[in-house]
Amino acid sequence: MLSVILIHLAGLSSPGPDFFYVSRQAVNKSIKAGIYASIGIAIGIMFWAGISLFGMKILNFADHLLQYLIMLAGGIYLAQIGVDLVKIKENIRISEIKKDCELSAFKEIKSGLIINLCNAKAGIYFASIVSSVILKFPEKYLFLLWLFFIFSTFLYFCLISLLFSRQRVRNFYSNNSKKIDNCTGIIFFIFGIVLIYEAMAHFLS
Repeated sequence: MLSVILIHLAGLSSPGPDFFYVSRQAVNKSIKAGIYASIGIAIGIMFWAGISLFGMKILNFADHLLQYLIMLAGGIYLAQIGVDLVKIKENIRISEIKKDCELSAFKEIKSGLIINLCNAKAGIYFASIVSSVILKFPEKYLFLLWLFFIFSTFLYFCLISLLFSRQRVRNFYSNNSKKIDNCTGIIFFIFGIVLIYEAMAHFLS
């Protein structure tokens, strides 16, 4: 359980489509725009995390072999992401242009939702981190883990909206994003190797 929480929090800290969209909205529009986008992303996470958690539980009852194949594929996926993040050698640059525009809550939420749902890697990501614990995770706690994924993601992106509306924070992140990515990559790689090892140990036993 602790390992799943750790890898999810590490994953949140690494820039992806959701991160860049929320930070862009906060920088170019307002904190409120970023928060609306965060709501849309959280709704998307409801879908991806729900499919991974409850779908994997069903697969667990149906076919253990398929479960371990997913663990193997997920481990390879996470390890590859880890390698890619460790290889990053440059810091990102974030736009600092602000624009005055009329804000539509529905439009911002919808945009955040679409961006998240169109990122199919999110489904693979959740399936990867869930596959390591689903076999031994008490069924009564699955709903709590699902809520954790949703609310931690929402709170994280709300925090990003707040922070990236401030010049000092934007500068700090731009100057240190390489280190953050590299550290996240190490965590992803280790977790991926553990998944691969557990899956292979099952196949060879």
